[in-house]
Amino acid sequence: MFFFRASALISLALLAACASNPSTPSASATKTGPLAGKVPDIVDDTSDLGLGKGWYLYETFGGQSFRWVDNNAQIVVKNPRTNLKDVALELEAGPSLGTKNFKLQILENGKPVQTIAVAGHQRVVAVVPVRPGASTTFALRVNGGGKRISDPRILNFRVFSVADADIVDPHSGVTLGGNWDVVERYAGSTFRWVDNDAAFTVTSNGSKQQKVHIVTLPGPGLGGHQLAISVRNASGATVATVIPNKKGDATFAVPVKAGANTFTLHVSNGGQKTGSDPRILNFRVFLLAPG
Repeated sequence: MFFFRASALISLALLAACASNPSTPSASATKTGPLAGKVPDIVDDTSDLGLGKGWYLYETFGGQSFRWVDNNAQIVVKNPRTNLKDVALELEAGPSLGTKNFKLQILENGKPVQTIAVAGHQRVVAVVPVRPGASTTFALRVNGGGKRISDPRILNFRVFSVADADIVDPHSGVTLGGNWDVVERYAGSTFRWVDNDAAFTVTSNGSKQQKVHIVTLPGPGLGGHQLAISVRNASGATVATVIPNKKGDATFAVPVKAGANTFTLHVSNGGQKTGSDPRILNFRVFLLAPG
């Protein structure tokens, strides 16, 4: 009887120790949006960004989700449409680095392409060279660090989010106008909410039908109605209709001339308020790019 009681007490002590250990990953919270039902991570695996080698496991602790890094953690740009890619990183130094302020090196094939100063917990944007249509792999590296702590791992820094810097790539020829809400990032996804008539501009070298790829999902402001977006030109005429699939993907074409061409995204339904949020959240857009 004494043996079984002692075994039970030891088991309870081990469970308590695991629960109090900051390096022990906890169960992930349920998510909503385009990643619902998928394994959560610091990057949205439906975007053109992914993780390569050099990352520790995904963790959630103290209300924050992240991955620790010893060094040389890889980020893969899967399908860029331009020669430069803006990647937003949220990160901070770890106990193995021995300082809160450090220089983050962005490497391609072992060669530095950018160095970014990081002070404490910070969001930074890495502008990395890529090749349109071809995957490119970069590594995040810090000099120094390596200090041994109570955790068996080397925790030089941790990354909370890897995401597109915005829903448009400023190098693509598509830019945003008025009526967009601020950039938001959640669980590795980047998006902007829209009430109505969000404007964007397509810059062209000549007259043609320009295809545009959009990733968009309905919001609570639609009250359960299907998301159907009218794309209107500067005169207010509807030139395309967007009805995205279940994942939010759609491609539409707009007539453009040489120079800047302005369009708006309009919905007829919607306008319902959501709880205590003062905004009207009719739909949100995750990507707007040449198709």
